[in-house]
Parts: sequence; structure tokens; C-alpha cells
Amino acid sequence: MASRQLIPPDNTAAQQTSSLNQYDSISSTFGIPYLSGLLLKAGKTATSEHADPVDRSRARSKIEQLLQTIQGTINGTLKPGSRAPIADTPVWLTPVVMTGGFITGQLAAGGPLSHYEIELASQLGLSVTSNLPDDLANIRSALNQIWFTEPYSCHLETMLLNGKYRVNTPEEGVMLILMALHRSGHDDEAEQLIETISPYLGRVRFFPESAEQPLPLNTDEAMRSVADVLTQLDNRFGPAPEHKSNNRLRLDQNALVFDQWLPLKDRLVALIQGTVEGDLPYYTEGELCGGMPLARVTTEWFEKASQYLADRKQITEQHPELMYRTTRKRGSERILQRSLEILLAYPPEHRCPSDTEGFQKIQFTLRKTLADIHRKQGLPDTERYQQALNQRQGWLEHYQKRYHTGHSLIHQLQPLKDCVQVKPQDLNMDTAGLPKPIKKLLAAIQSKPVIELLERGDITSAEVLASKYLNIAAIVKSDSILDPSLAALFAQLTQAFFKRRSVLLLNLQHQVRMDELPWVKHLQAITPFDQDKRVKNAEKLLTDMVTQVFTYFPQTILPNRFLKSLGQMIEELPELSLEPPLTEELAADIFMHRFSDKFLMAAKQAASLMQGTLYETYYGLDYRSIANLKTPDALYYLCKQKSGVTKESRGWRDYATFENGKIIEWQQIITTHNLATLTALTNALDLPELFSSESGKTLNHKIARWIVIKCVRYNPANPDKIRLQEHKNIAYAFRQMIFFLSFQPHDAQLSVLEKLKVIPQNLARKITDLYIETPELVSFDDMNVIEMMAAGEHDRELLKKKQRLDRLKKKKEQVDTMIHSLEMVLTDHKTQESYKPFVAWL
Repeated sequence: MASRQLIPPDNTAAQQTSSLNQYDSISSTFGIPYLSGLLLKAGKTATSEHADPVDRSRARSKIEQLLQTIQGTINGTLKPGSRAPIADTPVWLTPVVMTGGFITGQLAAGGPLSHYEIELASQLGLSVTSNLPDDLANIRSALNQIWFTEPYSCHLETMLLNGKYRVNTPEEGVMLILMALHRSGHDDEAEQLIETISPYLGRVRFFPESAEQPLPLNTDEAMRSVADVLTQLDNRFGPAPEHKSNNRLRLDQNALVFDQWLPLKDRLVALIQGTVEGDLPYYTEGELCGGMPLARVTTEWFEKASQYLADRKQITEQHPELMYRTTRKRGSERILQRSLEILLAYPPEHRCPSDTEGFQKIQFTLRKTLADIHRKQGLPDTERYQQALNQRQGWLEHYQKRYHTGHSLIHQLQPLKDCVQVKPQDLNMDTAGLPKPIKKLLAAIQSKPVIELLERGDITSAEVLASKYLNIAAIVKSDSILDPSLAALFAQLTQAFFKRRSVLLLNLQHQVRMDELPWVKHLQAITPFDQDKRVKNAEKLLTDMVTQVFTYFPQTILPNRFLKSLGQMIEELPELSLEPPLTEELAADIFMHRFSDKFLMAAKQAASLMQGTLYETYYGLDYRSIANLKTPDALYYLCKQKSGVTKESRGWRDYATFENGKIIEWQQIITTHNLATLTALTNALDLPELFSSESGKTLNHKIARWIVIKCVRYNPANPDKIRLQEHKNIAYAFRQMIFFLSFQPHDAQLSVLEKLKVIPQNLARKITDLYIETPELVSFDDMNVIEMMAAGEHDRELLKKKQRLDRLKKKKEQVDTMIHSLEMVLTDHKTQESYKPFVAWL
């Protein structure tokens, strides 16, 4: 670097430190059954002949990762459930995370060399052909250390100032932060950071990827990146993608059939037709008429037939994917082809008198086959026959035009591959004649404000909205930084950290926070910012996020990813620091049967806001008592009592997943799952005014309409997993609606109830229709599955219909419970009859 060089200490002398937490209560085989199930599923996909080739390739990669995870879990190098799940690796290094939060043992900035590492190694003359771990570590260590020498340190400083780089993982920003520390005169802090990272120079990439343009620091978002769209276009239209999808294989195969094979078939039909004496065979009122094939066979005809077979062989050799056309056992093409082969094998001069009968059979078969062909597509030179040819040619021309458009589009988008945000003016192309799917892809890469994406319907769920706001939150946080180069660096670091996937954690541990990264601490120490602007930006973004998620997705509970973005903004507001923290949705399969302090704080916040409301009455809560709970354990036992789970056990593994789900759901009911916490943020938000206004009435009717649609469209033939998830989503939406209704007047509450009453009518109509369609179900209403199978009545089909009928009846009972319980509360029905609130985990 410019004034003095920062040389990392000798790796061999550095002391490797690890913050690995050991948990004696966690078995070394924890998670193996779950991983084995994923392995079995991936194995079926990888070996299935019917699976998409792209899916098969992806499944094979997943199998390798699963095997690494299982092997590491068994031998102790991986610790599922720990904050530091990789042995001898600190928590601040980003692991590669799989489904379920399990890790593979690889680091996100480690593993095989990236393409820009390979390019840099080639510039230095380093060989990258060896895959041995020691050789890979030596190469990566050398690549990391060259940034401490000229001219690479100057290039690093240039990248920091002009912003032309990409931080794909948090670790890739370390060298830039070292340069920032050096430029600001904090060389001692830089030496400390080098000391911290030096043991991992051979395992982790600590430098960024260079880019042609800096990252735009605005809040516009695109639904797809140009690189993703180019990959999709290449798979669909590219000359030779690595793995063709089933759709691509089918289209390419159809194009070959239309372009090469069907003209060949036309030649075959013409050859046989040319031997007919008189009219071509046809049907008249079911009677076969016309001349007899093979009545005029000449030497010239045999030459044409031989040439046809030679051409056919050549085409199948050039295009092996057409071989399936030659192996068909039935069909007119097979009959004509086989007959031609027999005729060429046994010409007239080689036939015996005994072959006459066989020859006549071939004639009659060919006559019927030609008549069938003519009945299907018309006789040659007829309008019907010409229409069939035109349709075939039209499809082929459409296919060729589509692929020509795709190739042209790939060529035009290639220069924009590294662009993070694409504006309409960047797409210098005429989109008027493009197919609708292509137009949709081009629209997806164009950056627009989030509100516009919501209004257009491009953002279809709260999860997608959360993913957009994770990027926006990073940019908004950096907007108040006074140094532009540090603002750009902080924005990319934050975005990279937000992409870090959550790992599986037990014992109430929390995920790694950004300020735990050593280099982030040093960056924050030298970063000047405008506090007033930071607070103002955070307030505006917080308001936009909460208002938009409640306006466009009021039926959805706030996903964890969305809560992560909200938490980042709340941290920027000093006046909100004493408010209860947001509570994430807990996983039922690893629930530890304990709640942390923040859940108790959230319960007390809900108690202070929701006492005496419809919400408290409907769910039978006593918020006065809840406000006096002293410990999180007291909250847990209250949730357990409400859920009806009576099991007493010493270990969390002794509970079934559905029992965990019941307890967790009552925690969400009592705490309102962040609704009360956000409503209480009156300094930054004014949600009570929103919920009690006409807009709040609209929210409730929107949720009610969503519930009606989901219930009316209920499909009893869906798998159990899908039906369970649908029911949970309906129950969560109903809970959200009850909360919002608590701020509305009584007449507005009754109007929502009337809207829901159409559901039982529709479900009853479905049940009646099923009885009308299959009257036999009446006599089997009281029979169980075993009795019905023993009776043998329509066997499998009738059994399926009875199963669908039972599921429809059960769904109607659930809906009746939902509506009846709400009606009793709203009408203040004074009877001894008790009701059960509508919940997700029945």
C-alpha cells in the first residue's frame, strides 16, 4: 500500500482460535434421519428417467453435499445445532448451508477456486490444475497475500474509490476494509485485523470480484437479474446448454421430426402410393374402396426405395434422438416401413410360388393402411391434406423464429450481464413483435420502485417482498454515511451478509449478527455518518415496509426474512431501543420447549394493547394475568396448557412435531406474532389509525375474500402435506383478521362474518355433487376403509371418492367451527355452549 506495506504475520506462527461451542446433550447423530430422508429423495430424482435432466444434475450435486454433511456429523467435524458448526472455524466465517439449516463443512468464500481467482492465478503464472487440498490452500493463500504488494495494492485502492467491485460474501470485503483502515491512518487496527484472519488465508477468499460498473445505490429493485435471465434463455434457446430441460428436449425433438422425419415419411407414403393402380384407397360409408398397392412395381421404383432406406439410415445416424421413431411397434409408419423392407429383401425374381399368399397379405394390409392415412389427413392434392402440411410448416417456422429471437436476445443482453439494475433505455431493442413470455422476462430485469412492482402484481408474497427489502435496507443504512466510498463498501457488505443463510441452532442460541464480524467492527469505527439522516431514512423505510406488507399481504404472518429487515431499521431508531424485540417464527421440529425473554416481553406488550378486545375474547385469553407473568417458563406452561398437550417429559425430543406446533401456535396467538409490537410503535408508525379507518375495513374484507377463495377452492385430492399447509395458512389469515377486526366497530365486524358465511354453502354443494356423481357412496358412509376394500365395491376408484368425501366433510366441519365461534363472540350469545377457537394445529 502507498506509504507502508501491511505484511501479514507468518501463518505457521499464528494461533488458530475457535469459538466452537460444545453441547454434550446433542448426539453425534443428530439430524441423520432427516438428512437420510433428503438423501433418499435426491437419489430417486437423480436416477429417475422421467425427471428433468436439469433436476437430475441438481439432485446429484445435492447428494454429494448430503453425504459430506452426514459423514461430518458422524465423525464429529460438524456440530449441527451449534453457532460454530464447523470444527476449528470461528462463527464469523460464512458456511455453506443446506435445507433445514444443516451445513456441508464448506465455507461460502472457500471451496473450489472461483472464476476470478482462476483468472488472477493465471496472471501470476500459478498452476490451478491440482485439486489437492494442500495445493489449493497454497494457491488461495498466495492470491490473498498479493494484495499487500504493488501493483495490486494500488489496484485495490482504485477499486475502493471507484466502487467497481462486487462483494459476494462478507469475507470478500476484508481487503477493501484493510485499505480503508490504512487510508484513514488506522494501521494498528489493520494489523489487528490481519492477525485475526491470517490463520484462514489458505481456506477463505478475502478479496472482491472486480466489476465494470459500481453498484447503484438506489432503492429500485428488479424481479430477476440479467445473469439469471441469460441462464434461462440459454437453456431455452442456446445452441448446446449443459443440461437440456425436458421442455427443451421436446421442442428440439419436435423440430427435428417436423424438419427431417416427416418429409421422410411423406416420401415413404408417396413410394407406396406410386404403386397403386387406379384410385388411391379410401373409405366410403365404412367400406374400403380404391386400387390395390404394389400393382405397379418397376426397377426404377426399387432404386427409389433403396435410396429412401439409405437416407433414412443417414438421418438416424446423424440424429440418434430420432431412433425412437424407428422402434415403434405399431402405427401406419411402422407398417409401411416394414412392408418396404420385406419387398426389398424379397424382389419378384427371388420369390417362390409359396410366397404369393404372403405377398397378397402385404397388399391388403398396405391398402387398408393407405386408406387410414387418407382418412386422417386427406388424399394428396386435396385441401385437407394441404392444410395439414401448412400446419406442420407453420409450427416449424414459428419454432425457428422463436429460436432466432432467443439467440438475438441473448446476444443483446450479454453486455448487460454484470448490470445490477437495468433501465428501459438500456434495452435497445424492438419488443413489439416479441412473444409474451419473452416480454415478461425483459420486464423482470428492469429496475422499478417496490410500490410499482406491488401494484403490477410482480411481487406475489410477503416472502418476495422481504427479499427485496433486504437489499433496500442495506442501501438505506449506508445512505447516511458521509464518505461515498465507505458507503458503497458498507452497502455491499450488508447485502452480502443478508444473503447468509440461517444455520440450525438449538438451546435458544441466536444467529450470527453482523457486528460479530471482526472487519465490520473496524469499518464501523472509522465510518462517519449523519445521525439525523440515518434516523429519518429508517423511519421512512420502516413505515413503507409495514404499510405495504399489511396493505398487500394482510393475510400472511410476517415471515422471518421480513422481520430481519424490520429489525435492522428499528436498530437505527434510538427512541425504539426499549421496545420489545420482534419474535421470529419457531421451527416445530426442533422446538426446545423453552421461550427466551423476548417472547415474554412481546406477550406483555400484547397484553397492554389488546385487553378487552375482540381478539382477547375470541381466543379466550386473560391478558390481565398474562401481563403479570414473571418468567418465560411461565409463558411456556400457559401455552402448553392452552394447546391441550398434557405430555410430561424431560427431553425436547420426546414431543411429536404436531405437539410442538400446537404450543408454538399458542405462543403466536398470545404475543400476536409481532402485530401488537408493531402497533405499539407509535413514535414511528400510526397503525391504530390505519386499522380503525376505512383502510382497515378494506384490509379485513381482503383477508375474508382470501379465506373464502381458499376454502371454496379446497381440493380434497391434494396430498396431506399440501392440505395441512393450506389449513395452516387459512388459520393464520383468520388470526390476522381477528386482530385487525379488534380495531373496527361492531357493524364492520358483522359484515366480515356475513362474507364468510358463503363458505359452508359452497362446501355443502361440493359434497352433494359428489353424492350425485357416485350414489354408491351413500351406502358406504358408515364403513371404514378396511370394510370397504373387503366389500370390493369399485375397489380403488370408489375408495378414492370416499376419501375425498370424508375430507370435504372434515373441511366443512372446520369452517363451521370457524364461523360459529366468531358468530358467538360477535353476537354475545349467552348460552352454556362452549366453543373452540379456530387454530392451525387441530
